[in-house]
Amino acid sequence: MCDPLIYVLLGLAVGYIGGFAGIGGGPFLVSFLVLYCGMSQLAAQGNVLTMMLGPMSLLGVMSLYGYVKNQWLNIVVGVISYCIFSYFGAVFAFYIGETDLKYYFAVMLIVIALLQFKSYLKKNAKAADKEHISVYWIIILAACTGILGGMFGIGAGVLMVPILIGVFKLKKEYARALSLAILIPPVSYGAFIKYNFENPVDWQLVGILFGTYFVANFFGAKLGSKISGKAFTLVYGVILMSIAIMYLAV
Repeated sequence: MCDPLIYVLLGLAVGYIGGFAGIGGGPFLVSFLVLYCGMSQLAAQGNVLTMMLGPMSLLGVMSLYGYVKNQWLNIVVGVISYCIFSYFGAVFAFYIGETDLKYYFAVMLIVIALLQFKSYLKKNAKAADKEHISVYWIIILAACTGILGGMFGIGAGVLMVPILIGVFKLKKEYARALSLAILIPPVSYGAFIKYNFENPVDWQLVGILFGTYFVANFFGAKLGSKISGKAFTLVYGVILMSIAIMYLAV
């Protein structure tokens, strides 16, 4: 285990990155707890998912409120769908087991990173220009990301933001705002039930990470609004690829 000061610095750093990218920061938190603090993959995922029960992205959403206010129906539907299906993702995680779960976690990050690089390198591609997508697609997307979120201990954003921008052509700010807003309610409650039953969470760790993440998320979201779509995509992909490489190298 790490010193509490390390957890404070981790929460601040990941909260800032999470706000910048429009994601919950789950991949960064889970990987650090596993690779640096020596926590098991399943225990790390359980603690991070528990942290997500609080309104961790509230300040980030407040900074993007202009992009949130016209997406309330999609947000509510996304929260419900994600919460239900995250439970099944958690069940799959314990069925797969610790060793295989680490490998699949790394593979998932590599795939997402490659999609980011493809988007960055693609020339003359039609820019994302939509401000809204169908609620039916949100139900499906939230269900799929909920399963993977519960399975890998991550929030909606790391999967949802790239899909909303790359597939549905939603503008970057609307995609980030939608993703962060879905994370405000206890969206990971379904997964939390399973993880806490199998491995009781470390509430001190959860409290430290939540508090520091909550504050830093606002400033990250502010910076993300000033970065171009191209730069946003490249930085996002590099970070995810770096984490995956460290996982596979262990």
